[in-house]
Amino acid sequence: MSVKPTADGYPHLRPELTRLRNGRIAQAARQHRFDPAVAVPFICECSEERCDELVRLSLVEYTRLRRDCDFLVAPGHEVDDATVTRVKDGVWLYRVS
Repeated sequence: MSVKPTADGYPHLRPELTRLRNGRIAQAARQHRFDPAVAVPFICECSEERCDELVRLSLVEYTRLRRDCDFLVAPGHEVDDATVTRVKDGVWLYRVS
């Protein structure tokens, strides 16, 4: 099955691609021995193609929250075909429906 682009490219893939980028950010932060309690800037994983919001989480929070959701999103942002499962200060957690 091939994926056909929309007029805006592949916006439905943005959350998944951004999640992968955030995984690389977390990996790099660990490799560079960031303090696990210090906030790291992660990219909002919402569906808005032009979103440039950052979600700041410690590596400990990121690891814990990542287990509980599919996408980490800036407050008020949305992920297509997903549901908010938890609202936490500074981040909303989405799960694919």
